[in-house]
Amino acid sequence: MKNNQSSIFKLGSLTLAISSILGSSLLSTAAIAQQSEDEVIEEVVATGTRLKGTATAVMQERQNQAFVADIMGADQIARTGDGDAAAALRRVTGLTLVDGKFIYVRGLGERYSSTQLNGMTVPSPDPTRSVVPLDLFPSSIIESLNVQKSFSPNMPGHFGGGNVNIRTKSIPTEFVFSVSGGAGWNSENSNDGFFYEGGSDDWTGRDDGTRALPSIIASNLAASGSDGFEGDSSRSLAQTQEILNSFNWDIGPESKSAEPDFNLGATLGNRYTFDDDSVLGFLATVSYSNEWSITEEQLGNDIGGGQDNPRFTKYRDMISTEQNVRWSGMFNVGYELNSNHKIELVNMMLHDMRDRLRDGEYFDDSESTIGVEEFSRMDIIFEEREMVSSQLKGTHNFLDIANGVFFDWYAGTSRASREAPDIMEVTYQLFYDDAGALELERIDDTSGTNLNRQYQSLQDESDTYGFNISTPFYGDGYDIEIKAGFDYYEKTRDAVNIDLAIRHFGINDEFKVGNRLYDIFSEENINNPDFYASSTGSSLFQDNTGEGDKYSAASKLTAGYLMVDAFIDKKWRLSGGARWEEFQQISVPFVEHSNEFAAETDEIVDSIYNEDDILPSFALTYIANDEMQYRFNISQTLIRPDLRDISTTFFIDPLTEFLVRGSPSLVETELMNIDVRWEWYMSQGNNVSVALFYKDMENPIEMVQFDGGEGVPQLLTANGEEGELYGLEVEFLHDLSFVSDSMSNFFISGNMTVSDSEVTIGSGDQDSLFSQQAREAYGGTITATITNDQRRLVGHSEWVANLQLGWDSDNGEHSASLVYNSFGERIIAPGVRGFEDGIENPFHSLDFVYTYYPDFNTTVKLKFQNILNEDKEIEQEGLLLRRETVGTGISASVSYDF
Repeated sequence: MKNNQSSIFKLGSLTLAISSILGSSLLSTAAIAQQSEDEVIEEVVATGTRLKGTATAVMQERQNQAFVADIMGADQIARTGDGDAAAALRRVTGLTLVDGKFIYVRGLGERYSSTQLNGMTVPSPDPTRSVVPLDLFPSSIIESLNVQKSFSPNMPGHFGGGNVNIRTKSIPTEFVFSVSGGAGWNSENSNDGFFYEGGSDDWTGRDDGTRALPSIIASNLAASGSDGFEGDSSRSLAQTQEILNSFNWDIGPESKSAEPDFNLGATLGNRYTFDDDSVLGFLATVSYSNEWSITEEQLGNDIGGGQDNPRFTKYRDMISTEQNVRWSGMFNVGYELNSNHKIELVNMMLHDMRDRLRDGEYFDDSESTIGVEEFSRMDIIFEEREMVSSQLKGTHNFLDIANGVFFDWYAGTSRASREAPDIMEVTYQLFYDDAGALELERIDDTSGTNLNRQYQSLQDESDTYGFNISTPFYGDGYDIEIKAGFDYYEKTRDAVNIDLAIRHFGINDEFKVGNRLYDIFSEENINNPDFYASSTGSSLFQDNTGEGDKYSAASKLTAGYLMVDAFIDKKWRLSGGARWEEFQQISVPFVEHSNEFAAETDEIVDSIYNEDDILPSFALTYIANDEMQYRFNISQTLIRPDLRDISTTFFIDPLTEFLVRGSPSLVETELMNIDVRWEWYMSQGNNVSVALFYKDMENPIEMVQFDGGEGVPQLLTANGEEGELYGLEVEFLHDLSFVSDSMSNFFISGNMTVSDSEVTIGSGDQDSLFSQQAREAYGGTITATITNDQRRLVGHSEWVANLQLGWDSDNGEHSASLVYNSFGERIIAPGVRGFEDGIENPFHSLDFVYTYYPDFNTTVKLKFQNILNEDKEIEQEGLLLRRETVGTGISASVSYDF
């Protein structure tokens, strides 16, 4: 049910605000009316094997939840050896990991899921996604991961596959002080890569200013727009030389051997109890890691040749050398009074740096002649992602009021940023003589070829607050809890991309020779007047920055809910209610290098995305006995376009490296969700569950491929007509004592999801929403024919499998796990012009983790990853659209608890 609401906006030259009220919810429904404790899983001390203590605690929480959820505890994460939240979540039933960062729940893309941190919404530092990249969260700060797969009214209505709640470690029950360290190596790092000098602070994960946009260029751009860089006839040669000298040219690249990976971490916490039974506690954690990887990559582009002879008219075959530096810090302080009042403050900073250089062969069908004239290309990307979050939350139990009133509240503020200060790409020509020997190498002199440099910055800021209040009612044969809540969330984003180029034809031929930038653009060459093709060098620079490369965006969410949770005769549990949400969003482009809007005020106001919805949910649980129960859930939810989805500005998809743009006229996807699940919780943590799920989608948001200018593939974000998803999930965990008493220390656990989906785009209907959006995007002309108007959803795998064989020694000093994860093929790039869809092939991951506990305080861990030495591959028409070697990783770590 929807109603359009009026909005009040203030539009200034640098600021953009949307008027709204209320936001997103925090805590889960209490399992029974008497529950008043915070539902964060406390530290568990295993009383049997390490497996049983962990499994029992996690399964009990899952069993007590009113809605279908899967939960992974800290000990389970440690057992599989996963280093961050993204890697750990791929072990959860029905979840797959894409690009090492984003989780697909039940085959639905990352846009169909939401992520929360301790129940609060946080911003994303990723320019291509609205969801938080989950590789940002190291496993050292995680207490548990909760994936709720059926919608409840006290959670965000932006819900498709599920909601991922990352719950960080809380105040300890006793003094804790631990330190850890580790080192690792990858088989792919046996070969040398190619790298460059960089800045002196790279080891900290921050650029020291070496890569920053030179101040002389920044001031020129601010003063006179695009002409400030490209220049005119009035610019002198000395000014041109000063600008060119201001760039960082300390770039070879040079041969580079990968250094061993290493990581360090420490945790300190304590809990103090006072005479009035009040408790004060704190927990502080820090971690740091520095990793190198050298991989082989292949990248195809622009498929052509017809169905009889398909081929990529452009492709790259290269060596990638990458350094990753990650560090994090968390400080929590909490106060508790009489177990009825708790207040906790969580402060967190997460930082991630990626510095990658790729160098190798570049083939262009229209320019390359094998053995005569060939090409190579080098590109560099350095990016810093950071998130800073402060969260204050409280829980209060007023037991003297009626049957008890339970009140919890939260407030949070978060800042996310991404800095990519010098993304660079350069192409070289290689000429061979008749004998096949390299005769000449120089920067590419092909018409229109440039050395490109981009400077990108993104800042997201968000604030959120809300509360929940509940009270129970008791009677003969029934217990009822009524709960209501209020939520508010707002986010603003400011993003800038400055795209500059140095024209190769602006340099005289004799100075273009070589394949090292510090030689070609040496200070001696730059200061030589003969270096330039014109007397002033005015033809050297080009500004490719366009409207929308700078934009501001904002969104606000207002929400309230009412729900009831009832137990009847200790056999039936009925939970349900409704959530109301009002959502507002806008994205406004700026004229390049200015603070002027690229649209009239009336157009901006008309582009406001404004919807309000009422979202019902109902869950029924039949409790057969203490071990077995049956669940049924039905709900209505929606998926809203994100800030990038409604922007007309192109960005590069990191997986395919295609150009992607949004549609301002996108509408939300409406979903009906049905879940049925049988659960059997046996003793010692053994369990099995079987679930059926179905989702019906109206106006699903999908990626559709088109041909852009000069054959460059483009993906348009658009609405299809309809879609559906349905499947079966099976999950189990059991020790092997049923095989033999001697096998009781072994266990096997796993899960399997089998599903199917179908989406209808509506490309054959000129009046469909998709066709309208395609005409808007491409000036009234649809430039390519979609191959499959009906197909599976982008990113959907028809099967996902996890299997773990574990062992715990009798004396508790040793444990080992062999862990397998894989997924079925999934569509990454929908096909056009009769060519089939681009498909990501299954990746069969097999890892082994061994842990040794020589004493109560020490833990030694040895880990082997990707034992099968699988590669990541995306194919189209039997050709490699993308291939990346992964290698087999070996690592060892030691931790000590004082």
